[in-house]
Amino acid sequence: MKYDNIELNDNHKRSLSSTLMVVEQLLVDLMDVMVNSNQRCCYELKKDIDIATIESNQKVIKEALLIVCSLKEKYNTDKTVQSLQRIVDAKKTKIWETLHNSKSRRMKGFGVFPQKLIKEYDSDIDQLMAITDKIKL
Repeated sequence: MKYDNIELNDNHKRSLSSTLMVVEQLLVDLMDVMVNSNQRCCYELKKDIDIATIESNQKVIKEALLIVCSLKEKYNTDKTVQSLQRIVDAKKTKIWETLHNSKSRRMKGFGVFPQKLIKEYDSDIDQLMAITDKIKL
């Protein structure tokens, strides 16, 4: 659909661009979690929504995504180009930070860590950190 060019000021345009990007990503994530029920070792997805509701939700999400695109066009918001390298780097950093904060010496707020487990536990965390560090950009 073609719209008259509605010009927002730069601050409003940036804000709407960010909002639409976040909403679009959340909608895509919702669609993905409803469609792909990949089971993991650390969590299990309980399918407690019936298939008819999932199918209905998928239609609603597709409609919402169309509206996001329509609003992007209507208000002439910016389209962000994301670098896969930056995304991978940010995820790797988050993994490292999360694992680093899980080391025994950082768990003081949860009580005294058993002395006899420190070496093995920290070694296991270090091993996972080393493996995830091998993810290439």
